[in-house]
Amino acid sequence: MLRKEFENITCGEWLSLWYDTYKKPRLKWRSLRNIEQMIRLHTPEWFKAMVMREITAFDVDRALSEQPPSRTAVYTRQVWHAAFLKACALGIVESNVIDFTERIVYKKQKGKSLTIAEQNAFFERLEKSRYRWLMLFYLLTGVRRCEALSIEWSDINEEENIIHIKGTKTEGSDRHILLTSDIKFVLKQQTKQNEQEKDMRARGRYHKAPESIVFPFAAQQVSREFKKLCDGHHLHELRHTFITRCCESGVNPSVCQQLVGHATGDMIMNVYMHVMDEFKRKEAAKFTLFPKF
Repeated sequence: MLRKEFENITCGEWLSLWYDTYKKPRLKWRSLRNIEQMIRLHTPEWFKAMVMREITAFDVDRALSEQPPSRTAVYTRQVWHAAFLKACALGIVESNVIDFTERIVYKKQKGKSLTIAEQNAFFERLEKSRYRWLMLFYLLTGVRRCEALSIEWSDINEEENIIHIKGTKTEGSDRHILLTSDIKFVLKQQTKQNEQEKDMRARGRYHKAPESIVFPFAAQQVSREFKKLCDGHHLHELRHTFITRCCESGVNPSVCQQLVGHATGDMIMNVYMHVMDEFKRKEAAKFTLFPKF
């Protein structure tokens, strides 16, 4: 039997109740923030005001159409789907109407790595950036944006010289990477910066994050700052740059795949083949019928 308070519960009320009851006690703060943003920023107010039992698949499609096809739209639909699935299990709605909506299809932009010249120019611009050590960490490890922002000091094992990356995107994304001397230096400098900015964060001048977090920055702000530092590229392309530098340095493709946490080696091999093609072109250009001895 359906509880009386659920009979006319609105979508907004249910999303809030679902978030507080089923997500808040179980997820870490960064995942919670992402879900909260999908509810607060990407769920239309008129949709939140609708009674759950009256929402149709068309209403959901109309709500989703208010934002362009993107990864954010995909994630918004996933959040709604999870909330409606629980509502269905509790008898608040008869069926999960999200199942009957149009899937969001968008063309992902193909990433490109920084050239050596672009990388050197990027290093120069980093000198005065408070995001300097985080950006260098991305280049030295190839981790995803939120993987770096989720690292806690307890994830760093100096005895074993490894860092635990709590990946969630693929089966192999939860992994360990090597704690090299360069990465140790970056982490040491970030420790000093965190201590210097401690009072500023307490006063609300900087993004607040638990003291256990190594890089206490907001994800969206990190992406915006990167665009200022490296116009013409996206932050995720530092990951592509790491893979390309691995190839150019002669790192085994299988090892590179494990370091970046890819489920398959397809993308890695594509980068390796591209770099090898460039190498072959440069070597072939040396050919002449009249070599000088």
